[in-house]
Amino acid sequence: MRAAALAVLLCVGSASVGLADDHIPKPYDPDEFAAWMRDLWRAEGVFIGSFPFAIFFTFEVYDTYRYAANGFKDPSYAPWPLGSSSAAPYSTTETTWLAVSAVSLSLLVAGIDFLIGRINEPPPKN
Repeated sequence: MRAAALAVLLCVGSASVGLADDHIPKPYDPDEFAAWMRDLWRAEGVFIGSFPFAIFFTFEVYDTYRYAANGFKDPSYAPWPLGSSSAAPYSTTETTWLAVSAVSLSLLVAGIDFLIGRINEPPPKN
């Protein structure tokens, strides 16, 4: 009985999908979104896109600093491609500061992109 009810429900559901109209979305108008919304959307994309690079470079710079601070002698402090499998762990404070630094660097990249976009923006037409 349950199987028959499920079969009828699936048939009715699939029939309604077949009868649905094809919907082609209309492209956005140039003035549909405010300028600040487009700027925010771009800044979000630049921020998210630059974050993996920012975190990679932040860790690499800090690892190089730690290796130099230890006199280039301890291989457990060597940066990623040169490091050993038993790398020195980061403290909680170091991890927090590295994460804050990576986020700050990504925000800086998004801010620079925003400023470059403002500088290269064509003048308004009168």
